[in-house]
Amino acid sequence: MTVRRAAALAFAALCGLLACSGGGAEPGPRLAAADGTVHAPLVRAQGAVHVVVFVSHECPIANAYAPTLRELAAAWAGQPVRLYLVLVDPDLSPAAAAAHAQQYELPGTLLLDPHHELATALAATRTPEAFVLGAAGLVYRGRIDDQWHNFGARAQAANRHELRDAVAAALGGRTATVARTDAVGCLLPEPRR
Repeated sequence: MTVRRAAALAFAALCGLLACSGGGAEPGPRLAAADGTVHAPLVRAQGAVHVVVFVSHECPIANAYAPTLRELAAAWAGQPVRLYLVLVDPDLSPAAAAAHAQQYELPGTLLLDPHHELATALAATRTPEAFVLGAAGLVYRGRIDDQWHNFGARAQAANRHELRDAVAAALGGRTATVARTDAVGCLLPEPRR
């Protein structure tokens, strides 16, 4: 079996697993937000779209996407879209996470995943890496857009906006034209044990 075929089968299995999450199945990982509230980002209300973006306070690419994430959040205002930014840094305190969010003016709900429970559930590998969950389960996984071609190689502007397009498709009840891309960014740090 080729690596590409194995990856496709794993992606299909993950899609099937996540399609069940909105229908009364187990809620998946429950994570604390920087403000202390607890969230289950894999559980969606009928018609809701959840966007989960894994970030790290130490990843320059994730931090560079803060303005883009603010623009996207503003575009989704008033729609049934819930944005979760998931900090995967194992030793980041809630106070430090809140300070980071304030410094970069991060939108959405900031969740802490020091043990990588949600990262493991979604098989995330990099920051920033985005996941879109809609009525059919996992709609999209990958980069925010194509502005970063490689680590250290950034274009002036993005030409492709896969995350934005996947959310629009999910809101319209359609399949995303592009369901998977490779995220460019920092590897996830080792989780807290």
